[in-house]
Amino acid sequence: MTNIKDRIQEIKLSRMGPEYRFVANIFSELETHTTKTKPNHIYFLKDGLPIMVYDKKAHYIWCHNEILWYPLLNMIVFKSDYGNYQTEIKETRKILNHFSLAYFDISNATISMAHSYITDTWITLKFKRVYIW
Repeated sequence: MTNIKDRIQEIKLSRMGPEYRFVANIFSELETHTTKTKPNHIYFLKDGLPIMVYDKKAHYIWCHNEILWYPLLNMIVFKSDYGNYQTEIKETRKILNHFSLAYFDISNATISMAHSYITDTWITLKFKRVYIW
């Protein structure tokens, strides 16, 4: 028998739109990581790769373009009647903010896309990736 909290979460996810399920699936697999070289940054890793970086000092979340930002934005654009890119960007940020608060207790951060920022900061970190065989 499954845990009642897990079952409630499954029911909530089944009632959400595909864009919410997409983000929930990604967020549920993220692990947090910090380093001594960049103490103001929290890295959110999936399978050892950075998906998001949270800058605590600037209160800014950078999202990986190809893995998180563009797929989510495309789902919103596909289902929306807006036809307004700025409105769709706001909706993308709203969804990511919702899950940032729910999973990692980060509220009202500015969220943006940034593959190059994530890649550059990841390269400069002084730790080894851990692979599970």
